[in-house]
Amino acid sequence: MPGLSLVLAVLLAAGCVTVATPDPSANAIVVNGTGRIAVTPDTALLTLGVESQAAGLADATSDAARRMSAVVARVKAFGVADTDIATVSYSVDPRTAPSDPARRDEPPRIVGYRVTNVARVTVRKLSDAGPILDAAVGAGANAVRGIQFTLADSDKATTDARASAVGDAMVKARQFAAAAGVTLGPVLSIRESGLSAPTPLPRGAFRMEATPIEPGQLEVVVTVELRQAIHR
Repeated sequence: MPGLSLVLAVLLAAGCVTVATPDPSANAIVVNGTGRIAVTPDTALLTLGVESQAAGLADATSDAARRMSAVVARVKAFGVADTDIATVSYSVDPRTAPSDPARRDEPPRIVGYRVTNVARVTVRKLSDAGPILDAAVGAGANAVRGIQFTLADSDKATTDARASAVGDAMVKARQFAAAAGVTLGPVLSIRESGLSAPTPLPRGAFRMEATPIEPGQLEVVVTVELRQAIHR
């Protein structure tokens, strides 16, 4: 029908007709999979330092420097490398006298200074974490901010968690296909939708001599989205 062909050509040129392209992934099952891998940490991060107070700024800074030098020396005695000791915060704060309600117009009166110097120490031998902490405190560390356990290299744990997540997603896809009475085709896409840093698990721990340290276990979690074709 020449007339119909001509009308269709005109409509296409005017943008009034859209020819749909089949979406190869339209007939697909989309599922999420989660992989969880528990690993034992091999590295401890100690955050500790010193806090000094004095009436004069020079006295406060010099005392903080002296005490921090002693702390670092004790830490290095355990074989901790220079590159594993890093300053994470250093602050100088004036201390002011209580305000006098009768003299509200007067500026605050400085009566002293507080100097804080905090470092992060990477301990690569977990059995040394407790003794190092004790030694640092004995050397003058009075600002212990915490301890964190981690992995020096998390690549293998992440790879295993990804494989587990994909396996979990494929199991779910087979379950959905069986329930729907359809046949699975090829995998169309896999997208990683979440990767967590190693986080502590509230189980499995051991104690060391000196200060009790409980590293427990870490968990690496990966989530993926899997799209797999289906045939009816």
